[in-house]
Amino acid sequence: MITPAIAAQSFALTKIQAPRPRSRLIERDALEQRLAEALAHKPLVLISAPAGFGKTAAITRQLNLLPAGTALAWVAADEDDDLGRLAACLIAALEPFDLPWRTSPDALVAAQDGQRTTRQALASELLNALAATEVPRGLIVLDDAHRISDPAVFDFLDTLLERMPPHWSLLIASRVDPPLALARRRARGELAEFRQQDLGFSGEEVRDLVHERGLRWTQEQIDQLAERTQGWPAGLGLALNHGGATPAGNLRDRHVFDYLATEVLDGLEPSLRAFLLRCSVLPELTAARCAMVSGDPLAPRRLEEIERRGLFVSVRGEERGEPILCLHDLFRDCLDERLRSELGPELPVLLQRAADTEPDLVRRIGYLARAGAWRTAEETLYELGPGLLARGAVVPMLRLLEQFPAAQREESPLLAHLRGLCAWAHWDLLTMCRSLERAARAFAERGMPGAAQRAQVLVVLGLAAGGQVLRSMELLEALRRQPLDSATETTCWQASSWHALAASHFDQVAVPFTRTLDLLERSEDPLLWLQCVPLTSFVGLPHTRAPLRRYIDGALRRSPEEPPSPMRVLAHALQAGSWLWEGRVEEAAELLARADKDCRWLNRPPNLSGYIHLFTGLTQAVLGHREAALAAAQSRLDGLEDERTSGRRATWLSHFLYAKARVALILDDDATVREMAARIAERHTPDEVPFFVRERGPLPGHLAALDERWDEAAARYAAALNDARGIDIYGQAIETRVRLAHALVMLGRLPEGAQALAPVFADARAGGETGPVLFAGARVWRALGAAHWRDHLSAGDRSLLAGWARRMEALRSEPDEPAAAPAAGTGAVALSARERDVLARIASGDSNKLIARAFDLSPHTVKRHVANILDKLAVQSRGQAASWYRAHSR
Repeated sequence: MITPAIAAQSFALTKIQAPRPRSRLIERDALEQRLAEALAHKPLVLISAPAGFGKTAAITRQLNLLPAGTALAWVAADEDDDLGRLAACLIAALEPFDLPWRTSPDALVAAQDGQRTTRQALASELLNALAATEVPRGLIVLDDAHRISDPAVFDFLDTLLERMPPHWSLLIASRVDPPLALARRRARGELAEFRQQDLGFSGEEVRDLVHERGLRWTQEQIDQLAERTQGWPAGLGLALNHGGATPAGNLRDRHVFDYLATEVLDGLEPSLRAFLLRCSVLPELTAARCAMVSGDPLAPRRLEEIERRGLFVSVRGEERGEPILCLHDLFRDCLDERLRSELGPELPVLLQRAADTEPDLVRRIGYLARAGAWRTAEETLYELGPGLLARGAVVPMLRLLEQFPAAQREESPLLAHLRGLCAWAHWDLLTMCRSLERAARAFAERGMPGAAQRAQVLVVLGLAAGGQVLRSMELLEALRRQPLDSATETTCWQASSWHALAASHFDQVAVPFTRTLDLLERSEDPLLWLQCVPLTSFVGLPHTRAPLRRYIDGALRRSPEEPPSPMRVLAHALQAGSWLWEGRVEEAAELLARADKDCRWLNRPPNLSGYIHLFTGLTQAVLGHREAALAAAQSRLDGLEDERTSGRRATWLSHFLYAKARVALILDDDATVREMAARIAERHTPDEVPFFVRERGPLPGHLAALDERWDEAAARYAAALNDARGIDIYGQAIETRVRLAHALVMLGRLPEGAQALAPVFADARAGGETGPVLFAGARVWRALGAAHWRDHLSAGDRSLLAGWARRMEALRSEPDEPAAAPAAGTGAVALSARERDVLARIASGDSNKLIARAFDLSPHTVKRHVANILDKLAVQSRGQAASWYRAHSR
């Protein structure tokens, strides 16, 4: 399964760089004072006016007047931006201010799937981080908001504004009013608005602008220009660039702007004009990209000339010491029209060149779409798309797929394969199988057998996960008759292990599982390692201990300790499960707590949570921590309600209900056991997967034991053990033998009870994993420990039994629930050596960037260390952590 990871998607850095102020901007005291007042006191400042009214220029000048120490995050919107992409830009723009994140911001972005719950989670974490950021004032600027079409963005912004920390403000610049709750904020006095009448130049400002340009105009000429432009900044700029010789008419008309812009363009030297036309396909003009797109080796000199002339460009940062220029929207529109009319045949080639130089996959596909190069676009997406999905960017991938014509989406095996991978990431099993089957057929028809096999083997897994085991087996058998590449063969062996499990051939899982590891260990592909992660149900099966150990060791070697990765979380969950089966309950609980913290940092992806919750439910139940155990079991059930999935709930619901019943049995929670049993009975269907039916073989015995119908309980348990192979999952065979012995003890039939326990003792003496003896719960072990076994068990067996009874009693003597973290003021905080080093650097005033450089760490790793420190100290901000350090370092 593809797992959301922690890498942010790429975007042009100019999206988070504010324009440099231009030297020709004149002071506008009245506007600047009003803007400064609004930014100092209002949560939301809206600048809404048509194109050419100088919104960006007004903001740019204001930014240089912000009070010292103000944190500024600038984000410029593009037409293809969705919430995930804009959120990634915002988080990157906030990076210099070391927000104290408690969940990985990249994981929060990766989780954006269009659902309100993930949107709210992102907003909540961001608000908490903003509130705990120790800056005197913070400002978030969203420029060109009119380009945004994703309604989720505005829902997210409304959520932010409801709880915006008092020292932060949001400034939005747009050609039209954004669909926010403006009326509500206006009524509350939380909104400052600036519109075209506020941005237009007054007569005095027009005079100052004329004088600044060094033009010797009469007052009559100035008044006439002010009247004709009505203060429209774009018209003023063009008229003044044109030397004042302008056509008659109102200069606020768009067609007049186009006329004047064309006049300016036609006045350029031909080679510069052609360069500007060709490069207008680029959103940002850099020397390297302009040279590639235009074919003009003099690109650096051309850009210098364009900037010198002030041809409606702004400077957005630098690349290799040279400025990055952005064209004004109105001027770009004019250039685009002239490019199409004059150099139309060149346009597809120019767009293709732009795509070839574009590192941002979203923009690259957009260029190819505009060029009509759909075949190249699908090949590019098929090559690079899996990497995007590996970073958790499922929704952006779906949006990219939607850009393709419907007919191509239906016919293209490459796009169908990618659609199937998107569905696999969400456990949308029906969509996954349909898409990948279509891809496999089309690949085969095109003579691409390797690609067809890679799609088909994922169908095998999807069918098995959805309960269609027989069909999955048939497809796998057909695949095995073909020559396979290494990755496909590895996945085939993984599917074989799933099939052995589904057929309840638990003693046959180890062979294909081991073969999977033999092949997997030759690969360094993280996607393949994630795809081949062992199922939780492999823990405790015959002969799986060694291959499990190999997978855990291999996964940990291939994933860094910090920041946490999905593969590392899964490996730790499996390690904890293995320790639980060995009886190392406390160690398992500690490792699961660590894995859960890592999972939280990764924003709790459902598949990671599922692994952790399964083993946490069993471990906490053995420890007698009722609330924690039942909460973990319920979380697994809740995961089936995810509306993104399909074909999963119907297959797995009874299995998860029975898992919760088993947790309740360990806890001696009779009411929950009865509730789960009733729900299972309500939904019984004759076509249920046989594996799940056989798994529930002991359930009638459990219900009889709850009613103290011991004869029936003993008979039911004995009947279940006649199918010991079919019930022996998650340690159930051992548990059932212990419960059978308990029923017989309650009947006074100790010799038969001893006989029931004999296989358990034999397994223990042979070095087997006997941790599941504890799954019988405290009530059972109190009765077994108090029984008089002297005449029925050997001294060695009595010693083993007494040891298990004492172990159960000792575990239950722990507190009812896990202890809370110590308060920061107590000083009893277990920071790791690295965390102490990072905390010392925080206390000395170092930024995350400096800390990363000092210890040769990635910025992600430093963020994770900071989150751990704040959690362990039970504080909210870096400043509070620094104070704690100084107080405890004297």
